[in-house]
Amino acid sequence: MVKHIVFFKLTGSSSPESSDSQLEQLKKIFGPLGKKLPFIIEYRTGTNFTEAGHAWDFAIDSVFANKEDLRKYLDSAEHLEAVKEASSIEKIKAVIDYEF
Repeated sequence: MVKHIVFFKLTGSSSPESSDSQLEQLKKIFGPLGKKLPFIIEYRTGTNFTEAGHAWDFAIDSVFANKEDLRKYLDSAEHLEAVKEASSIEKIKAVIDYEF
């Protein structure tokens, strides 16, 4: 099994309302992917509620049977379209992929 976790931290928000709107956009963009691709075993997204300065804002947490299925996800038209759509949101990202 392979776990794929992505964290996003917004960098271009000028207000809490703007941040909330951008986080909703990320949820709308990435949330449906878990139901679109049959090789995803588990898939969830979440918005951070902790106000710590070191906290990230949004996460994607997913599980795949193997590295090949993760690669299929990353290269899928659905994922690539989501990445393109989310590119207008200013953010930094961190990723970890590990086997368990």
